[in-house]
Amino acid sequence: MNEKCSKFRFFLDYEKEEKWVNEMAKEGWHLTDFNIGYYKFEKGAPGQYIYRNEMVSSLGAKGQVKDYLEFLQQSGVELVKTRGMWAYFRKATADGPFELYSDTSSKLAYMKRIFLWFFFFFLLNFYFTISNIGEESVFRVILGSLNFLAAILLFIPLVKVGKKIGQLKKNLDLFND
Repeated sequence: MNEKCSKFRFFLDYEKEEKWVNEMAKEGWHLTDFNIGYYKFEKGAPGQYIYRNEMVSSLGAKGQVKDYLEFLQQSGVELVKTRGMWAYFRKATADGPFELYSDTSSKLAYMKRIFLWFFFFFLLNFYFTISNIGEESVFRVILGSLNFLAAILLFIPLVKVGKKIGQLKKNLDLFND
């Protein structure tokens, strides 16, 4: 019988999350499911897989996502699970390095898609903060405060992704000159 475990961790940084999942894999714990702050693992061979997470909802129409997932599968990449906007993929370590975006242009386009999602949800929460905070209803003030907290939490990855975009643009300019 396979040994299983569940872990609770909350990450604002999807790259730190991915790094942690890969550290778990090096110890022989292979991701089988995930949700916000909740991860399920199954015991296996240490270091058997490399994991990558990706925001797949930004790829466009469902047909494009399906084609992309089929392309990855043909490349030896296994879809572990999708949850909302995010998906986890894995590939056998023995097959060599595993990157979803290997060139600067595609990484930059991906980072811009992530930035737009974070920015949209930041603005949405900021709007609800403003619309609820001045109300007399205790419920609406609490709701506005929660929206403000969410906006602050979204601002952190928004800034980090913005910095990455700037760095990728610099790298792209260096190679294009």
